[in-house]
Amino acid sequence: MERMVLAPRYSILAEDLRQRIRDGEFKPGDKLPSEAQLCSAYGLSRGTVVKALEHLVSDGIVHRRQGVGRFVARPSLHRQSGKLQSFTQSASADGLTSKQTLIAFGPASGARARQFQCDEPAVFLERVRTVESAPCAVHRSIIPLAVASKVPALTESGCTMRNHPNFSLYEALDRAGFRVVDATERVTSRLASSEEAGHLNVTDTAPVMVVFRLSYDATGRLVEAVEAIYLSEYYSYDLRLVATPIEVSSTAESNVRSLGGRLVGQKKEMG
Repeated sequence: MERMVLAPRYSILAEDLRQRIRDGEFKPGDKLPSEAQLCSAYGLSRGTVVKALEHLVSDGIVHRRQGVGRFVARPSLHRQSGKLQSFTQSASADGLTSKQTLIAFGPASGARARQFQCDEPAVFLERVRTVESAPCAVHRSIIPLAVASKVPALTESGCTMRNHPNFSLYEALDRAGFRVVDATERVTSRLASSEEAGHLNVTDTAPVMVVFRLSYDATGRLVEAVEAIYLSEYYSYDLRLVATPIEVSSTAESNVRSLGGRLVGQKKEMG
């Protein structure tokens, strides 16, 4: 007779939790029951429960926050180096559905505009961005008034358009003749503020990635400055790196820089 081979208890528990996540009982961002609660509910030892949970973590289904617990992983937004895309485009490229919820809109104070490196009158736009219905980012944008006044969704009568869940700022700018063709970004990390944590349904101690982007049209005009706050577990960024050459050039006529390299020679024309 063939012997029946039973799956290890930790494997059975891990599969049961996977199914409960697939069924929507636990949604992205939800905290899973504690180890003690799972031990009691399934009649298993702590070691067995921990092993099952760690398998879910290694599979990318569950995310562990030190000292807080384990949470169902949110869909990951993957950014590729050198690819200029809006949030909506990035999510779509990964086969994900993104939405937005408008939090605030109105004239930006001079201090706030300057903080976003904009030295002219501007409007302020703040939104919560979701992927697959899970809140994952807060976007705070400054748009120069000279630009915003020509974008229907950013005018006084554009309330319905900018409040729509599928509203894309880049698309609205493009339709108004301000196509974004160039941008610079700076990425830092910190802990979420109380306000941000509330929007993202996390605790104040949650780590976030902060992406500050300046976007320009073909004429070099600043069309948007945005501070995008992403949950760290959600955001990944690929970079392509190249080795720094010892020298680029040593001639007085050169005007060449290497990617990541130092400038050796440069000719400067004086007007």
